[in-house]
Amino acid sequence: MADLLNDFTAYIESLCEKHVDIKHNPSGERHFVELSTDKMMQKMKSLYYPFVTLDKLTVTYPWNDDNRRKRRYLEMMFLDNVSDAGDFARIQAIKNNMEKIAEEFLLKIDEDRKDRRAFPFLRGLVMDGVEINYIENESATLYGVLLSAQYELPFPGCLAADRFL
Repeated sequence: MADLLNDFTAYIESLCEKHVDIKHNPSGERHFVELSTDKMMQKMKSLYYPFVTLDKLTVTYPWNDDNRRKRRYLEMMFLDNVSDAGDFARIQAIKNNMEKIAEEFLLKIDEDRKDRRAFPFLRGLVMDGVEINYIENESATLYGVLLSAQYELPFPGCLAADRFL
């Protein structure tokens, strides 16, 4: 179960390496960080613009007798920096570009999902209902988009007998 999310995280990082505008290099200019890791704060200090973040959030359990599931909510931020917070045309251009990049990630994910052997972990990503919203952090002069999605995970069908006394 954790392997599916770890594989998904590694996949997103590889997309950041391959994307012509992001150009992430894990051993050089970092343009990707997973927010839920212990080393996140150190990595945030060494990020280059633009950058992508991935965060694994709330878990819900859509439940009925025949179909038990576990759903993890994921968020990715696509952010860039503006040196002049009063340059509204530049801010809007950055937001538009970050939205375009987020959409390109979605299209690439959708394309790769068709190759179930190479990318079996992408089957868990729920493409229906993905949301993209503009975001900004004026104090840090960061602007871009927040992509919200859900990831379906297997949920065990039975409880081991020795788990309760």
